[in-house]
Amino acid sequence: MRERRREREEERRVSRAIGFADFMAFLMVVATGFSAFATWRTATITSLVFATADRPFMGIAKLEFEDTGSQKPYVAILYKNFGKIPAVDAIVSVNAWLDGKVAPDPIADAMNVTETGSIPPEVDHFFYRYFTPDSYQDIASGKTHLQIEWRIVYKGPAKGSEYCDFKRYAYDARTGTFRHSGGSDKCRGEPVF
Repeated sequence: MRERRREREEERRVSRAIGFADFMAFLMVVATGFSAFATWRTATITSLVFATADRPFMGIAKLEFEDTGSQKPYVAILYKNFGKIPAVDAIVSVNAWLDGKVAPDPIADAMNVTETGSIPPEVDHFFYRYFTPDSYQDIASGKTHLQIEWRIVYKGPAKGSEYCDFKRYAYDARTGTFRHSGGSDKCRGEPVF
C-alpha cells in the first residue's frame, strides 16, 4: 500500500511538472508570436521611414510677378526638389486662369507643359507664365482674379515609383502676393472659379 501511495504521489508530481512544462511551453509560443509581430511591425515602419526619406519631394518655393512694366509681364514660378535624391522624368504644367477663363498669353503658341528630365535636390528651376499688359493691370488692381495651377508628375529612383504634386495659387491684389488655394498629391483638381 505504501508503495502504491508513493507511486501515486510520484505520478502527481510528474503530472504537475508536465503541466507546468506545458504551460511554460505555451507561454514561450505566445512570446515568440509577440516577438514575431514586433519584428514585422518594426520592419514595416522602418521601410516606410526609408521610403519617405529616400525620395524626391517636388514643390514650389516662390511665385511672383516680374517685369511688370514691360509688354510681357510674367509670373516666375520657382520650383525645386526638396528631397535628398533626384527626381527623374518630370513633366511640369502651368495654367493661368482669369475669372475662370484661360488667361491670354502674348506669346503665340506658348508652351504650358515642359519635360524637365532629371531634377537634382535643392537646385532652383523656373517656369514662366506671361500675360498681356492689360491683363496684368486688371490683375494688379483687383479687377480680375488670377489663379495659377501648377502640376508636376515625376518619378523617383525606385522602380515603379511615380509621384505628383498639384497646387493652386490665387493672386491677392491687396497684398500683391500669391496665396495657396488648394492642391493635392493625387494631381486632381478643378478650378475654384
